[in-house]
Amino acid sequence: MTARPVPLDLEPTVMYAVMTPQPLESEDLIPAPSPELLRHYGSSDVAMRRLRSRPHQRLILRQTSLEDAAFAIRDARVDALMLAEEHDGVVIDLSIPRVVETRASDVSLAHATQWYTVDYQDLPDGRLTTIGLRSFGLPEIVVERVDESAHAMFSAVLAGLVHRLLAEWPANDPVGRATVTLRDIAYGLGDAEAASTPKGRSIELDIAYDADDMLLVVTLDGDPAESLFAP
Repeated sequence: MTARPVPLDLEPTVMYAVMTPQPLESEDLIPAPSPELLRHYGSSDVAMRRLRSRPHQRLILRQTSLEDAAFAIRDARVDALMLAEEHDGVVIDLSIPRVVETRASDVSLAHATQWYTVDYQDLPDGRLTTIGLRSFGLPEIVVERVDESAHAMFSAVLAGLVHRLLAEWPANDPVGRATVTLRDIAYGLGDAEAASTPKGRSIELDIAYDADDMLLVVTLDGDPAESLFAP
């Protein structure tokens, strides 16, 4: 049997804070992430204004097996958003952390960018790093040799890769060669026409596992603009 580089011994935990203007039956009192941190990871100004008038907290905490992680995380987010919608609340994904700015009916595992954010602070060094995939028991991803002038294209490929990983993990180990198609990218970015997006165009990737830092290190084999988007 071929050894699998990425560990399978994790029991993922997911945590959401539902912040409401009025207290619910009981309150949880864990420290909320700072506004600066929430903004850093992509929370909008509108979400931050709404959060300021919602001081009461209900914590949704779930621990799950690796095999059930994706569905347990999806269901926990749906439950948190439904509770927030019922009580005029705001949901914080504490694993990233950022405000969840979708409705319960729009939650989708196929829409990969719902589940992670990209930390652009390493971009001048030619790297993109994810925050959020550890909730699924996956290592975070580092995309190396990123062209700073084309970071949107590299980010799109990353979304397509995460879409594939969430669909295939933990049945398949991610280490090795991988192919990301234009359709994968459409799904990952939440394109409503993803199912009809051509999948003939693709780009090859190399994925290695850095056991010391517990990261998936990804390099693209070629220029995404030419492989995926050139006329």
